[in-house]
Amino acid sequence: MKSMRIPLITLALTLGAASAAWGAESVMNLISAGEAVQKEVQDTKAKSDAAQQKGKDLAAQGKAMQSEKNKILADLDAWQKENDGVKARTADYQSKCGPDKKLNQDEFKACTAEKDQLNTDIAKVNADNAELQKRNDALNAKIPTYNEAAQANPAEQKDTYNAYTSSLKKEAGWLDQARTQMSSDAFKSYGVKAGCPDVNKPAKTPEAMIKMTDDVIACLKKVSNS
Repeated sequence: MKSMRIPLITLALTLGAASAAWGAESVMNLISAGEAVQKEVQDTKAKSDAAQQKGKDLAAQGKAMQSEKNKILADLDAWQKENDGVKARTADYQSKCGPDKKLNQDEFKACTAEKDQLNTDIAKVNADNAELQKRNDALNAKIPTYNEAAQANPAEQKDTYNAYTSSLKKEAGWLDQARTQMSSDAFKSYGVKAGCPDVNKPAKTPEAMIKMTDDVIACLKKVSNS
């Protein structure tokens, strides 16, 4: 998009002192405006970058949460099989070792050992079930906050990016003003002494334009201090 040029009014003064004063004042005003627009660019860029990084972080978080959900479901399936096995063994134990059974000494010892092992295994599946429930509750507690952030982030990215591009347009307009000032006959000799950049070379990327603005501001400060 073409930036609007705002040409400075050139005053044809015959007194050298008055001309120099006008130039110094215009340079100072240009520096002040440039620093303000550069700060706006940097602030809006930081917010845009943060919003885009947040989107990447949310995407990674979503994948991690889905992976955790899949792991819980797999562990639940394994637990269910283990629990079914313990139930089947418990039913078998009760059919063999119930109080109505007349057991000899060896059978009683075997039933006692089996009972002890069953109690251990029952305690394990109960503990595993509690742990699975804890993990599932922890995951479910994260989901509402994640969903809210994930739904809001696209608009946040769009708004912060639009603000950034808007500030870049302001910066492009400021560079046009600087170009007009620095290309004037009254300024050229000062610009050469200060080592000012060639503002007529277009900045092809936002990063290049930001750097050019920094360079131009630094150059203008040298001119104003000379």
